[in-house]
Amino acid sequence: MRITISLFMIFILMLVSCKKNEIANPERDVVQIGKLSVDKQVFINRYRLSKDFAKAKQITRDDVVKFLDEYFVKNYLLVNKLLDQGIENEKEIKEDLERLKRRAMTGMNGPLYRKVIPSSVEVSDQEIEDLYNKSNYMLKIAYLRVSSKHLADSLYKALKKGADFGEIAKKYSLDIHTYEHGGEVRNYIQRGSLDPEFEKAIFNLKEGQVSKPIYITGWYNIVKVLKKKTIQKKPLEQMRPQLKQRLQQFKMNEIRNNYIDSLFIKYDYRVNKELFPYIKKAFVPFDRVGQLKVDAIPKDKLKEPLVTYKGGQFTLLEFVKTYNSSNAASRVPLRYDDEIENHIKTLIIGHLMYADAVARGLLEDEQFKFIYNRMRIQKLEREALKRLVNDQIKLTDDELKAYYEQHKQQWNNQDFEKVKRFVRNRLMAQRAKEYKDKLAEELRKEYDVVYNEALITAVVDSLNKMKQIPRVRKF
Repeated sequence: MRITISLFMIFILMLVSCKKNEIANPERDVVQIGKLSVDKQVFINRYRLSKDFAKAKQITRDDVVKFLDEYFVKNYLLVNKLLDQGIENEKEIKEDLERLKRRAMTGMNGPLYRKVIPSSVEVSDQEIEDLYNKSNYMLKIAYLRVSSKHLADSLYKALKKGADFGEIAKKYSLDIHTYEHGGEVRNYIQRGSLDPEFEKAIFNLKEGQVSKPIYITGWYNIVKVLKKKTIQKKPLEQMRPQLKQRLQQFKMNEIRNNYIDSLFIKYDYRVNKELFPYIKKAFVPFDRVGQLKVDAIPKDKLKEPLVTYKGGQFTLLEFVKTYNSSNAASRVPLRYDDEIENHIKTLIIGHLMYADAVARGLLEDEQFKFIYNRMRIQKLEREALKRLVNDQIKLTDDELKAYYEQHKQQWNNQDFEKVKRFVRNRLMAQRAKEYKDKLAEELRKEYDVVYNEALITAVVDSLNKMKQIPRVRKF
């Protein structure tokens, strides 16, 4: 009886061992690293952009495995370690991963867009002819963009009294691409390329005239027409494809904007304006926009929902974190109620779209799963490198000075203090690579690394065929 049980246990262990060394998705994954794997297309896309691909005359199996080891396997071994330590149960990581889910689902050309935005729209011959007949001139404009109606009305009054448009734009405009140039837009504007309300307001202006504030998706725009230029039109038939494409793009944008607007009603969007005074009090202006001081807001208020909607809420603390972590181009000052309300609506769009995607059952969409998993792994790779590698390396000033002395010609013998930051970065990168290589070698004892030899062979053949296709030089 004991012999039978022992043989049975050995058989079970053999089965587990065999399964442990299997590729989870043999038709798709080129290598399995513990719980993680590398998709064939992800590898090919990255390899084709590498110097290794450019230099190789003939790609071999060893070339592919070497690249996989260096740019995927080592990092994924570290990620496996973090996963076993429970990183995805940490509160901040959970919040970050939820944000990544929203990005993966709601990004342009993502799963939700494919569901709600048609791949193409019809444009009639009459619409093309109407646009052609209206396209008699184009405009050279300057414009300024602000996020408050109160401020926009005030600036418009100042401009009507003779204030210099360029100086006003330099001081107040939030468009980072034009404010330094007094709001001047580099290219000429043609009909059919902008929002209809925007075009209606500016194409009726004369040279030198200034528009009233034009509200477009959260922004108040004031436009000055600098020059009108007559278009030397080609025959309609020659311009038809270009005009059709312009109208199609406009219609697609209109469908998108109408869809987003509908979500605020569909999901019963509500904002708690009683929290606005706390936002204004915490706002510290700098560099045209500003930052929110979380310590200036009572802790009990931070927990309150700033926004509620069917399926979720957005607390004041979430708003503060999101605002402070966003780049300057997507931030606005928070001085007036309408600025705050418009910015909240901008930030909540992704949440409403995600709620709609969930309601549509798109969490099971294969494209979403693929995009999100790639984003998730990239996030976990960064965390793994920081926690398991970079945070473990301590560099002293003596080490930095010694490294500088050995390599100071690379910094043209400049004074050590002037280049200390660059020396630290260089030495840190070197030490981190050494530390990561050593740690990865140890982790190979804990986690299986299994190469999909059959798929690698197919990938090698595919890459070599790609090498044979002549590259077209672009001038």
